[in-house]
Amino acid sequence: MLTSKQRQFLKAQAHKLKPVMHVGKGGVTPAQAVELDVMVDSLELVKIKINQNSFESEDTATAALCSAVPGLEHVWTIGHTMLFFRPSRTHDTRFPLPG
Repeated sequence: MLTSKQRQFLKAQAHKLKPVMHVGKGGVTPAQAVELDVMVDSLELVKIKINQNSFESEDTATAALCSAVPGLEHVWTIGHTMLFFRPSRTHDTRFPLPG
């Protein structure tokens, strides 16, 4: 569980990032969850955008992704853009969290 200070730090780091995945009208698929698991191991901090034509809300997409990808933390949602974080399991983290 992230503290408010850690969330604030991650939001500042993510300001320059572009969304790496889009959720379309099919909602969150198992293939997207597997792909996100691979991506988040190398990128650690990822933005995901819900397309306008999607029938899935941000809350349900967040819950689906957090349950499908082990260790994934939801940092923030603004509009149709969600931010997720998980420290890398294979190398040192690029985003050392403040205490």
